[in-house]
This record gives sequence, structure tokens and C-alpha cells, in this order.
Amino acid sequence: MAGRKGRHVVIAPLQVVASLTNHCADSPVGLYIHVPFCEAICTYCNFTRGLFDSARARRYVTAVVEEIRRASAQLSVDTIYFGGGTPSLLEPEEVTRIIDACRSSFSVSGKAEITMESNPESATKERLAGYRAAGVTRLSLGVQSFRDTELVMLGRLHSSVAARRAFTFARAVGFKDVSLDLMMWLPGQKVVEWLESVEELIALG
Repeated sequence: MAGRKGRHVVIAPLQVVASLTNHCADSPVGLYIHVPFCEAICTYCNFTRGLFDSARARRYVTAVVEEIRRASAQLSVDTIYFGGGTPSLLEPEEVTRIIDACRSSFSVSGKAEITMESNPESATKERLAGYRAAGVTRLSLGVQSFRDTELVMLGRLHSSVAARRAFTFARAVGFKDVSLDLMMWLPGQKVVEWLESVEELIALG
């Protein structure tokens, strides 16, 4: 969907790919893959998402893979980004299916950065190792805060302890590139409280 003279114009995905093929033949593009499932709905979130159901997720992955194959084009890709929602609710095998479809349908660089957003509560060591094996090279952890009272207010399912543990697991399975999201200007939050979370993040190294 795109804006045109104050109106919304619906553009079919395959039309977008055709346009990119015509205009980006000499420049690499980035792919964004949305995973619209969460274990709970956070109080602040307005992204497209719904509650996780494994059967629905499997059907969704199959549909995404099919759409990628239909969109097959001579496009060079240097980044793939799994956002959400909570992409880390997908099984590693499902992520592998999507990445393999991208590689077979587009010209994906051997050095492509492949990022996955992950929530700490679903970031088990085994799951993260599976994503690493699937080809994910960068992890974005949705920590948001290291203060448990703020996490409860936001409707997050993890604790500060779980956030630290997820980072430790990410490093342990070989992720060298890990980012952690922090939110600021939360209702009632003082600057000194936000800085506590910043200091916690820095201490992780």
C-alpha cells in the first residue's frame, strides 16, 4: 500500500518486485519478513500481530515461502530482516525454509546480514543455536528495560534476569552481532531510572 496525492493505493506484492527489478538492477536490496505472532500483546504495541498458534504459524510460513518463490527475480539481496511480532516463536526449521527460499529465488550475497528479532522469554540456547545454523547472523533482543517494574507495566513476559540470560545464550552459540532494544520516556520513568538500564546494557559488554 502506498500514498498518492492523499489517497491510499494498493500495490500487489508482485508488482513491487517487478518495479524493483527494473529500478534496482545495479543495487542490492533488503528483504523484510514480518512474523505477526506473539505470546502476549504488549500494552504499547501497534504493529500488525496476533496471538501465537503453532498451526497458524506453520501455514503462514508455507504462504511466505510460496510468495517468495512467486516473486523470484534477478534481485541482489544484501540484508534479510525477520521482524514482528515475535519471529523467535518460529521453529528453527521454519526459519531455514524461509531463508532457503530467499536464496533460491533471489541472488542473496554470501555475506548478507540476516537479522532476527527475538524476545528474551523465547530465546532458549537450543533455539538460538538453531537460528544460527539456519543462517541468521545478527540477533536483535527486545529487552526494552532492565527494570522489572517497567517490564510488567509494558506487558512484557520476561524479567531482567531472563534478558541477561538471553544475551549470554546468544554469545554462547556464536552470535557476534547482538543488539538490545531499550525504551525511554515511559510513563512515570525518571532519567536516572532509564540510565540504570543503559548501565546494565553496557555491563553486558
